Amino acid sequence: MFETINLWVQDHQSLVYMLIFTYCVSKSSILPIFAGMLVASESLLPVPSLIAMISGGLVGDALRFGIAWKYGDAIVAKLPKSLAVWMNKTLRLFEYYGIAYIMLCRYPHGVRSFGVFPVGMSSMSFLRFLPLSIASVLLWVAVYFGLGYSLGAGMSELVEHNMALLSPVLLIVFLALGWFALRRIDKLEEQAEKAIK
Repeated sequence: MFETINLWVQDHQSLVYMLIFTYCVSKSSILPIFAGMLVASESLLPVPSLIAMISGGLVGDALRFGIAWKYGDAIVAKLPKSLAVWMNKTLRLFEYYGIAYIMLCRYPHGVRSFGVFPVGMSSMSFLRFLPLSIASVLLWVAVYFGLGYSLGAGMSELVEHNMALLSPVLLIVFLALGWFALRRIDKLEEQAEKAIK
C-alpha cells in the first residue's frame, strides 16, 4: 500500500504540494510527518514540501489573526454559548501564557485549527505577532517533518532489506506514540485551563 501511495504522489507532485499548502492554511496538524515520510521515500522533493508547509502555516496564521482582529468579538457573540465560553477560556490561556501559547498552540488537539484566533482578539499587534508566528511555524514544521523524515528513512531501509512487513508495524507503533503524545498535551492544556480559572 505504501508503494501505491508513493507512486501516486510521484505522478501528482504539483497537486500534492498545493494540497499540502491548502491543508496547512486550514489547520496545523500532523501533516508534516507524512510529508517527511514521502520526502524520505523520494516521492516528494524537500524544498517544495517545506515551502508549502511553512507558507501554508504562515498564511493560515495571518488569515486567522486578521479575521479575529476585525470580526472576533462579533463572531464570538454569535457562537453558541458553550463555544463562546470555550473561546473565552482559550483567550485567557493566551493572556496567561503569552508567547508560550503562540509557540505551542499548534499542538493540542482541538486548539490547532483556531489557536491564533484569540491572539487576534487580544491587544497584540500583527507586527509583534508575525515573528512569533514565523518561529512557531518553523518549530512545528521542524519537529513534525524531522520526525516523519526519520520514520520514512527507517521504513525505506527496511523495504530495501526485504523487510517490508515491518513497515506497517512501525507506522502503527509511531501513530500510537503520536496519539499518546497528543493525549499528554491535551492533559497539560486541561491543567493550564484549571490554573487560569
